[in-house]
Amino acid sequence: MRRALLIIALLSAAGPGLTAARSPRPSDAAVERGHGLAVRHCSECHSVTIFGESPDGDAPRFPVLRMRYNELSLARRLAGASRGGHAGMPPIPMTEPERRDLIAYIESLVSPGV
Repeated sequence: MRRALLIIALLSAAGPGLTAARSPRPSDAAVERGHGLAVRHCSECHSVTIFGESPDGDAPRFPVLRMRYNELSLARRLAGASRGGHAGMPPIPMTEPERRDLIAYIESLVSPGV
């Protein structure tokens, strides 16, 4: 019993440290910059908001991209699209900070039933 209480106490004490070890939450400014990029560069083909269909039926909605790819794979896809396009998508040159902002925006899109 004492051992179980000790384990619970240790896990409780480690809780905040474990939370802090996760990747930091993107700033609201990064999300806002990413939203601006999405509207300017992506909304012609993709639905860049939680609701609505993509203007190009073959272009996935941003909430679907959020569910389909983790941050690392999304970063790789955006880097490739920035250099040379992707699957019918034209190249959209973006800097690394712009790609991070766009990913922060995509990661902020949480909706039920996506």
